[in-house]
Amino acid sequence: MQIIIAEKPSLARTVVQALSGKENFDRKQGYFEGQETIVTYAYGHLFQLRDMGEYTGETAWKLEGLPFVPEKFKFRLKTSKDKAKDDSVKQQYETIRELIGRDDVDAVVNCGDSDREGQVIGDLIIHNALGQLKQKKAVYRLWLPEQTEDTIRHAVKTMKPDEEYQNLFHEGLARTYMDWLLGINLTRFLSVKLNHFMPVGRVLIPIVKIIYDRDMEIRNFKPEKYFVLESNAETNGEAVKLTFKEKYAGKTDCQSMQEYLNGQKATVIKVEQKDIIKRASKLFSLSTLQSRLSKLHKMTLADSLKIIQGLYEKGFVTYPRTNSEYLSEAEKGKVEAIIAKLNGEHPYLAMKDSKGIFDDSKIESHSALIITNKFPKADELGADEQLVYDTIKNRFICNFLMEDTVISRTCMEIAVGKENFELKGDAVKQPGFLKYEPLTKKESILPNLNEGDEVAVDFQPVEKETTPPAKFDISMLSNYLKNPFRDELKEADGEAGEAEDDAAEYRAMLAGVEIGTEATRTGIIENAKHASYISEKNTKLSIEPMGEKLIESLDKLHINLYKEKTVEFSKLLKQVFHGDTEVQECVDFTAKELRSIVDGGAAVTLEQIAPAEKEVIGKCPRCGKNIYESTKAFYCSGFKAEPKCNFTMWKKDKFWESRGKKLTKAMAIKMLQGSKVKVKGLKKKSGDGTYDAYISMVDTGKWVNYEMTFEK
Repeated sequence: MQIIIAEKPSLARTVVQALSGKENFDRKQGYFEGQETIVTYAYGHLFQLRDMGEYTGETAWKLEGLPFVPEKFKFRLKTSKDKAKDDSVKQQYETIRELIGRDDVDAVVNCGDSDREGQVIGDLIIHNALGQLKQKKAVYRLWLPEQTEDTIRHAVKTMKPDEEYQNLFHEGLARTYMDWLLGINLTRFLSVKLNHFMPVGRVLIPIVKIIYDRDMEIRNFKPEKYFVLESNAETNGEAVKLTFKEKYAGKTDCQSMQEYLNGQKATVIKVEQKDIIKRASKLFSLSTLQSRLSKLHKMTLADSLKIIQGLYEKGFVTYPRTNSEYLSEAEKGKVEAIIAKLNGEHPYLAMKDSKGIFDDSKIESHSALIITNKFPKADELGADEQLVYDTIKNRFICNFLMEDTVISRTCMEIAVGKENFELKGDAVKQPGFLKYEPLTKKESILPNLNEGDEVAVDFQPVEKETTPPAKFDISMLSNYLKNPFRDELKEADGEAGEAEDDAAEYRAMLAGVEIGTEATRTGIIENAKHASYISEKNTKLSIEPMGEKLIESLDKLHINLYKEKTVEFSKLLKQVFHGDTEVQECVDFTAKELRSIVDGGAAVTLEQIAPAEKEVIGKCPRCGKNIYESTKAFYCSGFKAEPKCNFTMWKKDKFWESRGKKLTKAMAIKMLQGSKVKVKGLKKKSGDGTYDAYISMVDTGKWVNYEMTFEK
């Protein structure tokens, strides 16, 4: 008998469904049992590292004792402020441990998500359970690049021993230890120095820093006026725009050149037309997909990740948290099967055995994010799900379309005296993949002129003004985090071709030249927003006063955990993954950096942040005290009083999440006043469509409930 431990209940159900043709499964409390296989599940992380106070016994935050580096890292079952959740975690772990300990179970299978985090989640459960049971059993890894039934059945037949994934586990442990050390110590160090809670971490700091730097550039930018010479005179009824390349400080500075150009004969000396075959954009990594959804559809990273993950769990797309835009050589058969199935509606697709699509050297753990051969049924997906699925599907089609995309390019050269002006224009000759991914910019069409034609010119000085750099948006930030030294590499390579640029990009990525990972960046950006360090509006990112305070405080303390140092940490983690470095070396390196930071900043005094006056949201219906807002809830200020008042309205709980909404401040204010609130777009249980309702709050004395009515 083997036991498969899935990372989540939803995956356990999918695995059971895939294996049900071979075995009959009975549903039990916390697991499914067949004739040869038991399938159980975690709730994501069941274990977490102990907090600093659990090692030292101290709860007060102070500078003494920093940096704290435990002699041995200790894990415990995960806890939260929700007792019911904690009880569920404890009960489920006990169930898993009992199942692993059964005499008839001789093999244990880690079926965490197919990444380092999933490896750590599964291995921690298995190692702890076997250690407590004082047993040794064979351990295997069920690696699922997608959650279709065919893939699951094939993966179960071809499972490898879990020890073959130990470098991935060790990298995950090293990352966990490193981020715990940096987060715990630096958060306490800064928070005590500033007398204000300042959550920070290895990846969060450089994210806030790049947005701070850009906003400071914009804030300190001083526009400068300049003049250029432009001609927009008409020839044969069409305006021909010519712009002289020089910039002039004043209007009179360009007078002599203006007189010269306007006194010369202007003639078309070359008209050249050629057809260019345009290649489709590469397949998606998670970040390139999120960037496209952000740019074209203003979708936040958190929303897009939730939808993409949902499509993966339903089996419609491959594993999403990938940093590669290439497929492996071994996937050609899978791709051919998808193409064959698509050709029912798209009969112009064909397999392309191209290095631009299939390249093992550019894949770390997972290949590009594509559709699977399980297609959603009509109306099976919600509007946003369909949009994301179609985006992934269309990119796949673009890469395997037989019809070329042909652009007709015209290059025209006009001589005005001794000065030459070059004009370029494109027109779509054969649309090819543009039928699925249209150009975001309109093609430019040149005036209808031939070689030898004379062109009318009338150059005039036109006043221009220098513009500040653009604000960072989600797409720009995503590209920066994938390789923060991209611009420097391009400058160093000079005229390197596109293929070499791409190869250099992947060499850097595989060596660890990145900030965060595809799996973590979205969450950390959201954390930076929740901490009020940055804000987002229409995909544009801005530094907030607290973010300015953070970066300026780090600079005063001489704490440089910006891109150079963060990449140094990241490269060290990659060495663990490749088996070139031990976990302990990462811990020692991190501890050394922390000691240098604490010693260097111990004597530096910072201006402390004055406590902000909390906004009163309303009065507590139980005790009459003030209701305040936190990042997660609206809570009674009497939670520290005697008798204690636990009144809490969670922004996200089962009521709101099941209906696709969260409780807002405006809604909470009205409900605390005893009013009903009209909420639009509540998600139906079936997932098909939405509805509107009036919602009011009902306090039971123990917890908060909500009532819905459909008339005011």
